[in-house]
Amino acid sequence: MPPQCRQEGYLQQCLREFSKICRLKYDFEFDLSAVERKVQHLRCRKPLAYEDLKYFESPEHWWFQRFWVFPPKNCIEPALKKETFDFWNLPGRNEPEMIRRLLYIFKSIELVSIILRFIRPEHYGIYSSPVQHMLHIRHGRDPVETYVTYLKNMREIRKHHGLARVADVDMALWVLHEKCFGTHRDQEIAAAYEADDFMLQLRARNLVAPLAELSDAKLAKALSGVKPDIAALVACHCFEALIRNLAERLGISSIDSHTPLEQVIEAIPNYGPVDPVRKARWRTIKSLRNEIVHCGAVLGPRESQILIDEVNRLEKDLESDLTDSGIKHD
Repeated sequence: MPPQCRQEGYLQQCLREFSKICRLKYDFEFDLSAVERKVQHLRCRKPLAYEDLKYFESPEHWWFQRFWVFPPKNCIEPALKKETFDFWNLPGRNEPEMIRRLLYIFKSIELVSIILRFIRPEHYGIYSSPVQHMLHIRHGRDPVETYVTYLKNMREIRKHHGLARVADVDMALWVLHEKCFGTHRDQEIAAAYEADDFMLQLRARNLVAPLAELSDAKLAKALSGVKPDIAALVACHCFEALIRNLAERLGISSIDSHTPLEQVIEAIPNYGPVDPVRKARWRTIKSLRNEIVHCGAVLGPRESQILIDEVNRLEKDLESDLTDSGIKHD
């Protein structure tokens, strides 16, 4: 990596090259600071008039009209006249509600993000596909939740990488996308991005966040097609926890947390969905678990399927409460 890249940080270098990359990509000199100055008065002026929207477009300064268009005046002016926006006190606990009110009027989270980015560049960035790609942004239940998550990521990056504003993070990440995946690639910058542990953890968190809502049994099933070895480890942990949970639900007093799993299995009575055949399957799975955990064994497809199917069946049994009959074992 060049000394300059190491000294200032790869995101700082990307930010410094924003104007250059824009010029190379679009043959146009961007001046986003000029747009910021044009709308600066809106920070303290609560009404947002339709006439103010021309400042955000500013075709002499950037590319707005190439990608976006504001709704017609007759569609949004009546709603704008009924609203006031306290941009000065953003962000704050009312931030999601403010974003939602803007979205109700403009119907596009991208347009909302542009308004916020130029009025409060310290705290906001434009919601764009290239930046989403770089961060693997997780989509929320609606555009507001998604954009709030997006902002949270960008604010974390600003703090970690020492950039002055969220808008600077936005521009740096846009350039980073161009250098990693666009027509002006830079292997050194791309390598710095891939080696950045902070960014790696942030991206991984976004990717796996939906999986965090799954139970261990369902997680094992979800991973089985892409990471069968990890799926087997999750299923092994889940299997023992479910067997012990079942014994506890049945009120078996002869076991505790230190009782070997084999003894726990033996102590569970044959009743309802639990029969000698199923308990024999549990013993087989226990042996597979020992081979995986203690010997580093890798299960074949059939053995993995048996393990994952059984933990999901156990989970369903416990969810349906197979102890409803009141069976106890002393």
